[in-house]
Amino acid sequence: MKNQRTACMALIAIAGSQALAAERDIQFLFVFPPSQRLIVFNTGTEPISLDGWRFCSHNSTQVRRYTNPSGLDGMVIEPWTGIRIHLNNDADPNEPTQINASALGNFADFEVEAYGLSLYFPNDQGVTPFSDGNFIADHLQWSLGGIDNTTADERSDEAQEGGAWADQTEWISVRNDTLLIELVIIGPSQMNSPMDYSVVDNCPADITDDGTLNFFDVSAFLSAFAAMESAADFTGDGMFNFFDVSSFLSLFAQGCP
Repeated sequence: MKNQRTACMALIAIAGSQALAAERDIQFLFVFPPSQRLIVFNTGTEPISLDGWRFCSHNSTQVRRYTNPSGLDGMVIEPWTGIRIHLNNDADPNEPTQINASALGNFADFEVEAYGLSLYFPNDQGVTPFSDGNFIADHLQWSLGGIDNTTADERSDEAQEGGAWADQTEWISVRNDTLLIELVIIGPSQMNSPMDYSVVDNCPADITDDGTLNFFDVSAFLSAFAAMESAADFTGDGMFNFFDVSSFLSLFAQGCP
């Protein structure tokens, strides 16, 4: 009897982990800061219903903005397809996969300075337990320069405890001219960190992020290069050598768009 009970509990645990993995097939795949658009994508092999799912968002001045319990009801994301959330509410009304944030409920105002976003799925009673990170399908947080923001991190600790985000103090580093945040590593662990994302900037050589290329950018690059900081790793290979210098000089010569 004891062995049967142990086997039964093991099966329940396996089933629970599989259910969680299925929910976490839903990932924030792209963020387009200039147009304030977000693509939520099903990376799995089965359709997933979003009935009862809710967003929770924060920025540098607003916290715990929750969407409505029924905001996503009726929405099903098929495998390897997604929906696009328009945080500036310019979705095409003729496109069912485009959704205005205002139609879902309350979102924190979009900003580049600092933003935290979690997507929760409901428990067996149809309730969203926001204090329990085990019900976070995906979590995403970014800030200018990747600096830890203690206002926009209201759900970061739950995301870490629930295994949806690796470290609540780590943020995707963005700039004022960032064009795209893209999830480039999708693994079976379902736990993301800033290292899993690629950030595309409009003018990479503008290291000071002031919209102008000048001596200060060259000085900032040389300082970062000497200190082997990521800002000077222009090839993205983790090494600091002639190729980084060459890439920086080439981009600098091209100027900003």
